[in-house]
Amino acid sequence: MTSRIDVDIFADIICPWCYIGKTRLDQAFSQRPNLTPVYRWRSFLLNPSMPAEGMDRQAYLTAKFGHAASAVYGRIAMAGLDAGIEFQFSKIQRTPDTRPIHHLMLAAGDKSEILADHFYKAYFLDGQDISEVNIQDEILEACGLDRQTLSSELTAAANQLETDLHDCHTLAIEGVPMIIFNGSLSLAGAYPPDILLNVIDSAARPA
Repeated sequence: MTSRIDVDIFADIICPWCYIGKTRLDQAFSQRPNLTPVYRWRSFLLNPSMPAEGMDRQAYLTAKFGHAASAVYGRIAMAGLDAGIEFQFSKIQRTPDTRPIHHLMLAAGDKSEILADHFYKAYFLDGQDISEVNIQDEILEACGLDRQTLSSELTAAANQLETDLHDCHTLAIEGVPMIIFNGSLSLAGAYPPDILLNVIDSAARPA
């Protein structure tokens, strides 16, 4: 018998640890074919004060990490390789304001997982400026979506974003990914599959 596990993931699309965490989560669930995860995107803003036009990537890194940026991203790159992700940080030219992308993610509903995967790859592997509307539309089309189809959902998504940000405050979420299984068990961070499996197995046990 296949059991369903609801998985809420608080994340931001420009967070490399979120990409690593989701990849590791998929790897963990691949070892439990009897369990079906149902993912729900929940929004977190890594840079809540980011201007709408975004920032030059180098200026952003210098402002946030100073001289430690190279070391920080070197560690992330190594963790990415361990998870099977070859980050291409040098290709990224701008750090975007991700609010519009969160709106798309929330509006996508049950297609948010595949949409997130496409956005992660576009940003971290291809270095695309995902704040550009034409890039967003290309990604939507690749996922079988478009803005017109999502128009009513996009209106609601703006409110959902604010609800998610309020929930982040209520739950004292200060970093992502934050993964919540069946509304009760949670893990904060991009843990390896073996640790994730312990929580997944606990969440799958009958109450």
